[in-house]
Amino acid sequence: MGLFGRSKKKDESLEQLKSLLDKFEYVDLENLCTSVIGKNPELIGNKERMSKTEMLDYVWDQYHGGKFNFDQAKDFAIKQGIIPQNFFD
Repeated sequence: MGLFGRSKKKDESLEQLKSLLDKFEYVDLENLCTSVIGKNPELIGNKERMSKTEMLDYVWDQYHGGKFNFDQAKDFAIKQGIIPQNFFD
């Protein structure tokens, strides 16, 4: 497959993950953190909860840190009814 085939696959996965995460509500992101990543973000300051943008930033940081992959996020979204099975077809 070669090096270039892998980076193209990775770019495609990033675009698909962006599309996927656009479908998530705040509670879905929280559940993704708990169920897939295994860790919730720590709150900074006196906040009771993060904004959706902060939560998305946290999820992206975890993705880039190798804590989960696209297939795990996709499987989670399908099982939770966030997207249909054929979303990426």
